[in-house]
Amino acid sequence: MVNQRKKVWPWIFGIGLFLNVLALGYFGFNELQHRPLPGGPQLKNVIADELQFNDEQRAIFTGYVKNHQDQSTTIRREIAAAKKSYYQFKIKNPQALEKLTATYGKLDSLNYAHFREIRGLCKGPQIKAFDRLLEKILTSSNFGFVGQKPGH
Repeated sequence: MVNQRKKVWPWIFGIGLFLNVLALGYFGFNELQHRPLPGGPQLKNVIADELQFNDEQRAIFTGYVKNHQDQSTTIRREIAAAKKSYYQFKIKNPQALEKLTATYGKLDSLNYAHFREIRGLCKGPQIKAFDRLLEKILTSSNFGFVGQKPGH
């Protein structure tokens, strides 16, 4: 009886280890699906390709992207400065959190306006394709928060 128990424990341990590795692999793979790989296509190219923009739409879209990048760079610098001010441990700065929050709000407002411009550029079935694509963008971990996938 004791000898049989000694034979069962390695199997139990092995099965438990296998299930843990399987679960970690699943969660790791699932997370990688939401992140672009380094050196992979840029989001602007993915959007233009997925929406099947024609040449005229691509030209307008490129202008929208350049404008958005210029404006967001300025705001991201403001965010960096606000974070630096907020994370001072020697000197308390109660206004720093308000500034940081407001600056993130500016960035989200800019992103919202940018996505409205892009949606306005879409025609016919591109609009529904854009709405689906926007859902993917908003719930990806590289956009700022991880949302629930549709259907879950």
